[in-house]
Amino acid sequence: DKSPDTFVPSASLPFLPRPQHLDGTLAGDRGFDPFNFASDPTTLLKYRNSELKHARLAMLAAVGWPMAELFHNQLAESWNLPMALNLHDRVPSVLNGGLGNVSPIFWIAALASAALVETFSGAVGEIQSANLGFDPLRLSQN
Repeated sequence: DKSPDTFVPSASLPFLPRPQHLDGTLAGDRGFDPFNFASDPTTLLKYRNSELKHARLAMLAAVGWPMAELFHNQLAESWNLPMALNLHDRVPSVLNGGLGNVSPIFWIAALASAALVETFSGAVGEIQSANLGFDPLRLSQN
């Protein structure tokens, strides 16, 4: 029976109804949207693309952070640059108080680079495919 009065429970929260647009077709979809953020298909895809992009950035940071601590001294020495690591060879962060030592020019360059990548990716205000145009190893092609 497909009547609107039929209660279809969410797989993740069985005491709540399954959100209309979370029907199990997306990877990892368990019907978890207790605040109804994905109220329509366009919003759902916008949030999905945003989550994919931020998850990929987090994965890059998970690799980049320890690599920076391991190889910074050798790179700075070979390029005749000052050492930017804090005491005990730690990358400057909010937690160790080192961000005040990072040049404002770096922050401007980093934000400008991110804005350029975002602008030229065509993702500003658009819904794109899941790979967001990034497939350097051509894994999506058969």
